[in-house]
Amino acid sequence: MTRSSCPGVVVGVLVLLAGCTSTSADGGGVLVVEGYGAEYQQLFEDTIAEPFTAATGIEIRYAAGGSASEQYAAVRASAGDPGFDVAVMTSLELYQGSRDGLLAEVTEEQVPNLRNVPGKLRDNTYGVGAIQDVQQVVLMYRKDLFPQPPTSWDVMWEPRYRGGTLIFNPGNIMGVYAMLSAAELDGGGIDNTAPGFARIADLARYALATPQASAEAVPFMTKKTATVFPYLDGRAAIYARTTDYDYAVPKEGTYASLGSLGIPVGAANKDAAYRFIDYWLSPEVQRKWALAYHVGPAVTGLEFPPDFSSRHITTAEQLEKTKIADAATVVENRTSWGEQWAEAVR
Repeated sequence: MTRSSCPGVVVGVLVLLAGCTSTSADGGGVLVVEGYGAEYQQLFEDTIAEPFTAATGIEIRYAAGGSASEQYAAVRASAGDPGFDVAVMTSLELYQGSRDGLLAEVTEEQVPNLRNVPGKLRDNTYGVGAIQDVQQVVLMYRKDLFPQPPTSWDVMWEPRYRGGTLIFNPGNIMGVYAMLSAAELDGGGIDNTAPGFARIADLARYALATPQASAEAVPFMTKKTATVFPYLDGRAAIYARTTDYDYAVPKEGTYASLGSLGIPVGAANKDAAYRFIDYWLSPEVQRKWALAYHVGPAVTGLEFPPDFSSRHITTAEQLEKTKIADAATVVENRTSWGEQWAEAVR
């Protein structure tokens, strides 16, 4: 997702917004939500915010912040009172919020629709949030270079393609999952990442770029200079419609990135926040959001067009096959992984 170049300013704006929680015209109040920018914001406004206000009378004031890690940094820096009521983040930030005691408890009593979320996903909320969508890391590829979709992560190291690859910084969670997938190609994994960094160092001699944010890949697709690279299926599906690129899940399998909602412990409008999360987890809204954002829902058992289900995680069987990295291990090692990544690509 896009990153804010000035997160401190964003937090300051949010504090001001939170101080303006005047009653709306129909008495519903105001809920301040911080999430991602770019196309995410417009999809959120159209698919979630406006229908929620129509159904409940609660106005949503949305602030486009930075990455999920930046949003949690604002929660931590403010000791749990950053000036917003709900943050869009990932399951990694939920783990940190649980560990730090800075995110509010979220249970079925407060959010009844949590009962519809599979246990594999609920196990990754740590009792302090909810997962609202499931993305998977895919291989984005230039169609004219591949008569058939690539079938392995290893394709990025092939001489004819490596000059157009992108190596994402682990500051973006996609970079972490891509590194783990590279490690697994040579017998490594989350507890043995050395093979992954060895592969990154090898690929860095040829790679086209080392982006920090997923939006930074777009110019390379527009110019058709990228060959094949890891991407999340939400953005991949969007740009598969507007560029000469498409995407596929490799035979080795892939990792899930769990879109999550967290409530800071100091949030001024917790009751409205719980109602908002419950609304987003309702089956009808889950289906609408999945189709709009091109992601898997957090609720299984919903009906989707066959071509959509074949490309996104929509069933219990697909979810079971998808890898979810241990949050404690990722959080503990992410800083050192970033340092190793920087050494590998320099």
